[in-house]
Amino acid sequence: MRFAEQMAKLSGEQRLHFYELLAENLTVAIRGIWSNESISDAENVDRIKWVNELLHRVTAKVSVLRLKTHEWTEEDFGSLIRDIVSQSEGIKGEVFWAVNRSYQVVTSEEMR
Repeated sequence: MRFAEQMAKLSGEQRLHFYELLAENLTVAIRGIWSNESISDAENVDRIKWVNELLHRVTAKVSVLRLKTHEWTEEDFGSLIRDIVSQSEGIKGEVFWAVNRSYQVVTSEEMR
């Protein structure tokens, strides 16, 4: 629920920009996962697979927001993030970082 509450504080343009930044930050997270030599290649691939799945959903959300094709609530998207992270607990830190970083950038731009 916290995700939806935070997203409700953003304007439509800010929300769209958040998801664009989230996509970018998830690609950075994938690079971080891939360069982590402390876990096996199989675990790296699994983690990248799940971050990529989330990245796919984020880009779909951007499209929905731009084209206004249908309703996709922030509650549903927050649940989707939690569901994907539950598939691979190892991505929790990277996803948390990407979401928070994206939100921080969007809200700090508002102050300028």
